[in-house]
Amino acid sequence: MRRVFRFFVATFVFLFTFLVVAVTGHAQVLINEFLADPARDWDGDDQANYRDDEWVEIINFGSTEVDCSGFLLADGEGEPVWRYGFSGILAPREVRVIYGSDSRAWEESNGFPMYGLSLNNAGDRLSLYRVSGSETLLVDTFTYGDRAAEDDRSVGRGAQTPDTWFIFDAYNPCPDNCDPAGSGCIPTPGLSNDCITGTELESWGKIKGRYRS
Repeated sequence: MRRVFRFFVATFVFLFTFLVVAVTGHAQVLINEFLADPARDWDGDDQANYRDDEWVEIINFGSTEVDCSGFLLADGEGEPVWRYGFSGILAPREVRVIYGSDSRAWEESNGFPMYGLSLNNAGDRLSLYRVSGSETLLVDTFTYGDRAAEDDRSVGRGAQTPDTWFIFDAYNPCPDNCDPAGSGCIPTPGLSNDCITGTELESWGKIKGRYRS
């Protein structure tokens, strides 16, 4: 009887630990920043395109690496419409940015209509899911309005206050009634959301170069 009891206790502990680790691994990967209405060349192909230069960035806020297989982006309400499927390992505090051009390539290779990220400029819902077998888990979501989707305004979490969202509006300053509030910061796809400001707005390539130095 004691052996049976110990077996059930050991099994329960194992399953509980597995579930905690699994849920924690999912929850530490979140949407970090996105830009719905590009007015400049964000993906670096020397062409500004309203579809290809949209972008979404995810981040691993945890202390362990995460396998991104099964993580998918979707937009809109209701049944998810997949816009991009992630792969590879995301290290702790690492960010990964997906452009509309990446989304279109993924859609084409997976037999979906090629709409790109399809972030609505009048407001939309952006969601990150984790699909495992027959289960589809909503990991993170954010609903934004039209003020957050005007030319070259991105929306993102504060680097030091990840539960608080801001509009990164240095290229297109927000009025006082923006929701979320404007920060005066420059959008930073592929980089940490540390606030970059200045009286002289620099090109995106120049900003990246400064971070690499």
